[in-house]
Amino acid sequence: MTFLWFALAAVALLGALALLYVDRTRREQSGRVREIWARAQGYKYTASDDHLPSHWHRAALAKQEYLGAIDVVRGVRRGEHFTLFDIEETATIIAVRRKVGSDVDIDLRLKSTPPPKDSDMNLLGSIGPRIVFATDLEIARRVCDQRMVAFTQSIPDHIQMLWSEGEWTLGSIPVGSNGREWDSAIETVARLSGILHVLPPPVASTESEEIARVEHDPGRPSTHR
Repeated sequence: MTFLWFALAAVALLGALALLYVDRTRREQSGRVREIWARAQGYKYTASDDHLPSHWHRAALAKQEYLGAIDVVRGVRRGEHFTLFDIEETATIIAVRRKVGSDVDIDLRLKSTPPPKDSDMNLLGSIGPRIVFATDLEIARRVCDQRMVAFTQSIPDHIQMLWSEGEWTLGSIPVGSNGREWDSAIETVARLSGILHVLPPPVASTESEEIARVEHDPGRPSTHR
């Protein structure tokens, strides 16, 4: 009986090692495909970045900061700086950086997707096939105009979540997507980023600009003696 248990344990161990080998081989092949895709378009490819996911904390990246990013691609597409990467087997993330950030964050997700767990995210309502959540409902209502409606109706099916954090607009798609889907995801996130340019800038940034404007006002009386 002892020998039987030993044999079963050995078989289980061999099976686990085989699965690890297959998974590693598949990941290496996937990484190679992404590297070829990136270099063909003039983007920069990096095999991994342990700290990249910690820059964000909402939607698909909620509580994922302890995981590293793999198969990272950085580039500029039609003037928009973007980063694309995988979170283990969880999702492929696309992040597009806006020139001016905002204190208002917005979340667009499919109606079948559970709501965000962030306590500051409030339900705005349905817009096209998506549900909208935001940290400021009054501002979000102004942003969700006819252009946003048209945008939500054109979102490709493979894009699962879309959201904003500060100066970033992000989206998530399934791991294992292909180059065509990466291209369309970047385009979609960049389009949403363009729409979100109307969000008000951060309060701290606005106050700093006002102070700088007053201090450099040529018509302001000088305090120097």
